[in-house]
Amino acid sequence: MGAWTTRIFDDDGASDIRAEYRILLGYGVPPEEAYRLIKDNFYKDYENSDDEDVYWLSIALYQWQNGILMDEVKEHALRCIDNEEYLERWKDSGEKVYQKRKQVLQTLREKLLTEVNPVRKIPKCPSYYRIKTEWKVGDLLAYRILQDFSHRAKSEYESNRKVAEYREKMEGKYFLLRVVENGQRPVTDLYPELDYTSWSCFMVYDWTGESIPSEKEIKNLPFKKIVAHLLPNGVKKVVSAESFDYEKRDRKYAEIIYLGNDPSFEEQKPQLYLENRGCPSSDVRNFNADILMSFADLEDKGMVWMYPKYTRKK
Repeated sequence: MGAWTTRIFDDDGASDIRAEYRILLGYGVPPEEAYRLIKDNFYKDYENSDDEDVYWLSIALYQWQNGILMDEVKEHALRCIDNEEYLERWKDSGEKVYQKRKQVLQTLREKLLTEVNPVRKIPKCPSYYRIKTEWKVGDLLAYRILQDFSHRAKSEYESNRKVAEYREKMEGKYFLLRVVENGQRPVTDLYPELDYTSWSCFMVYDWTGESIPSEKEIKNLPFKKIVAHLLPNGVKKVVSAESFDYEKRDRKYAEIIYLGNDPSFEEQKPQLYLENRGCPSSDVRNFNADILMSFADLEDKGMVWMYPKYTRKK
């Protein structure tokens, strides 16, 4: 079982079903069509299986909660509740858990049979599901840290003390970032046309300073590997680029200044990026930490790609 408590939605599959259902209804997909999309995509994984009840119970509870309970779903859910075989598998977790699950099912049964909820308005999925990058491939950006990762710098690790010291030296100075690729994916694969989220992959030039160098100087600057994680033994896990959201709430952590665009990056990717295209998603605060670790004078105890599978084969 992929369940972590006896509650209906405290199950990996049930949680996934609810999340997709929320997105569809939140974007105004009619309940009947939303149900068809959910069934077409999920039911095949549960049909005639030992945990088919996970599918019907999660659908029934979500529909009931939102006042759109369908007779077909209700009937299947009640049959699952009354089928002792589905309940039996909970005995492996002990009598206490078994009795809790039994009560959960009885409560759901009563709701389905006696209570009718009004139709609810479903909010859209959270904004972080549908954030869209404002940057274009080739954009050059000056990046200045405003608030850092002081909670990490208080660590007793020598490496973090060195990073904290480097942070002080960087006060008022800029790093240079280049957007080398943009990515996009739908908010739900069940209905890709609904909406999408997009992101930018930022590479970091091996440069810091107070005055932005000329365009000619920038063309000759190499890119720097980004230390995305430092292992306890001091080995650095690196990436060639990182992605992070930069919304209004993030502006207190970093300042970004647009400097211009070089369209050649659409076709010609930097060699370092071609070597390994791993581009993890982060937030501004963690990106601040990563960029400082990348430039701080840390002892060289080795370096490995964070995502070896993206390494180009020679």
